[in-house]
Amino acid sequence: MSSNIKTQIETLRREIQNHDYLYYVQSQPEITDTEYDKLLKKLQSLENEHPKFITPDSPTQRVSGQAVKDFRQVKHSSPMLSLDNTYTPDELKEWDERVKKSLGEEKYEFVVEPKIDGISCSLTYTNGLLTLGATRGDGETGEDITLNVRTIRSIPLSLIKPAHAHSFPETIEIRGEIFIDKNDFQELNDELSREGAQLFANPRNAAAGSVRQKNPAITAKRPLRFFTHSYGETGGIKFKTHWEFLDFCKELGLKTIENTRLCKSFDEAVKYCLKWQEERDKLHYEIDGMVIKINSLEQRQILGQTMKSPRWAIAYKFPARQATTRILNIRVQVGRTGALTPVADLE
Repeated sequence: MSSNIKTQIETLRREIQNHDYLYYVQSQPEITDTEYDKLLKKLQSLENEHPKFITPDSPTQRVSGQAVKDFRQVKHSSPMLSLDNTYTPDELKEWDERVKKSLGEEKYEFVVEPKIDGISCSLTYTNGLLTLGATRGDGETGEDITLNVRTIRSIPLSLIKPAHAHSFPETIEIRGEIFIDKNDFQELNDELSREGAQLFANPRNAAAGSVRQKNPAITAKRPLRFFTHSYGETGGIKFKTHWEFLDFCKELGLKTIENTRLCKSFDEAVKYCLKWQEERDKLHYEIDGMVIKINSLEQRQILGQTMKSPRWAIAYKFPARQATTRILNIRVQVGRTGALTPVADLE
């Protein structure tokens, strides 16, 4: 009987994890939300009756019942570097000339991806299980937000074992961006408005405020998502190219940044950046630019890095969506009751 119950629980668990993968990673759900909820409730019921079969990676264990007083400091396995910014195609060309000078006659490719306007985060998996989530912090040290990242459904609690691998790497650190979808952001603010609570200024602020909640139950109510874009420690796994790494992430069940492209030439890379500068509003998430990376990891080693930024990657920032308002004059209006009200004339 005990063996039969355990098999039922494991089967349900795998089924729910597969539906999470189809919905949050593949964007191809096969069942309705109601059917999904029924599966989850059935699993919860079985686990409540047989708690000895509960595992840390069970879908029922995403939300912890405990809150934290303070976030623990976490040292990154390697620095989470920031990117140098460019603002014009000419500045991009200057960066490419520096790359060309360092690589000599070698040909090189680019991986170009949207620059998500979110919060950087690293995820550490030990033997395939999520064991740590951390903020970028100052690049060297971040904060432990594991309880909160566990609530994000596009972040798998356990990785899918690649078909060609006998086992998971003992430790692998995945890096990416936590963000909130545009439509989800609007719905979140609508809900806050109905509750009479303070609204968020933009999706990035909403994401930042959500991942640093002391109570993970609050984070669980926020529609956070995660895109993978790089890595720290790889547990001995060697990749030849960044594109190969992204394919590996997909095998593991991780969501990579949509609309990422492999470009064979610099002109193709710039053209792709300019395309999304014009069409950024077509995306369901906010971006503030594009990131161009050298594809070959061997060539990245040659290019190296500065204290703060890699020389093998650059950010192309879109023109800021803002304007300057000038105060032309301040007038004082007198009301019916004699109250004086200052009024600014603005340009």
